[in-house]
Amino acid sequence: MSRYTRARRHLLRKYERAVDRIDEEDRAIFFGHRVEELSYRDLAERHGVSVAEVEQAMIRSLQVIAQSVDGKKRRWWQFWRR
Repeated sequence: MSRYTRARRHLLRKYERAVDRIDEEDRAIFFGHRVEELSYRDLAERHGVSVAEVEQAMIRSLQVIAQSVDGKKRRWWQFWRR
């Protein structure tokens, strides 16, 4: 038997679909930061963009995920870590 409940599997599928909706370039930056744990500066160098553009890509990615998973449209400042 799976260690995940039906509700957890459903939520995981929602996140997977949300990530699939992210633009290809933004998704590469998102995974680079969240999975590979690269800094914004490293990502900017890797993708040939500015750090500000990496920040914007992360914000767009998080907005897509939030909208897809919980249906709420958030403002950009609601994604900054404290």
